[in-house]
Amino acid sequence: MRKPTQLKIVSATAAALLTAIVILQPALAGSAVMPQAASTATPRPTARVTATPAAKATVKATPDAGIVVQPISKDTSIKSYRTAITMNLDGVSNGKVSKGDLIADVQSIPGQKKQSAALSGSQMPQLLSPFLGGLPVSKLTLFLFDKNVYALAQSLLTVCATPKNPIAGIEQLKSGLSADQLLIGLTGSNKIYGTLVGEENINGIASKHYKLDVKQMNALAKANKLDVTLNSGDVWLAKSAGYVTRIVADMNGSLNKSAGVDFKGNVKLQLNTSDLNKITDIPLPGQCSRPIQI
Repeated sequence: MRKPTQLKIVSATAAALLTAIVILQPALAGSAVMPQAASTATPRPTARVTATPAAKATVKATPDAGIVVQPISKDTSIKSYRTAITMNLDGVSNGKVSKGDLIADVQSIPGQKKQSAALSGSQMPQLLSPFLGGLPVSKLTLFLFDKNVYALAQSLLTVCATPKNPIAGIEQLKSGLSADQLLIGLTGSNKIYGTLVGEENINGIASKHYKLDVKQMNALAKANKLDVTLNSGDVWLAKSAGYVTRIVADMNGSLNKSAGVDFKGNVKLQLNTSDLNKITDIPLPGQCSRPIQI
């Protein structure tokens, strides 16, 4: 079985050995004896050479550079893909107890600048109630077409709407929904810190499995003023291109800054990337040809 390879996770360590070799060459003093009167030559003082101890080398640990997570869009061979996200929540949202799940099924075609995100789960209506105006919605699908956002809400009637004014959360979606953006939202950085566990196949994608360094990741989130504390986590990155193929994490904190929703508590997150190049189109529903403004 392959031994885990330790990356530069907490700090880079090094040992330095400095050997100082000082060669002392004695000064020789001699005097010529004249054949005349016997005289005693006064010995010249022998020069004393004092070796100055070499200064000890100071070795400073090089700050850990971390592992840069690449956006999946950087791999031009990937024309489309699916991202499945499940959050199991236990906390408070909009002043009420929030315990249940929030599920997102995201389809992406980067070349066409098209994405759809079907949101469901027991906590979806409560988390998104500020955006829905109290409408009892059972399912909500967001469509991002070249930075235009459409929301298709399924209730007693199926309604398509666009935001009249900027809305926190919705505005964040305009840059796209992706795993690397999710990580940036949770830590404020596109880097992770962790130990390489091994290589695995994730949904047909050869991946490297990293066990996250909780201390480093929390320091990163704190430095970026995010109210998120990681309890444990693992990230899988594509071996060839470095994009996220899977995330499993347990964390506490607020999703207000990172996801634009009013929730504070415990989140158990699972994310999977799959269906590479299997999605051929994301059609905009007919109801969105003449959307209402909210």
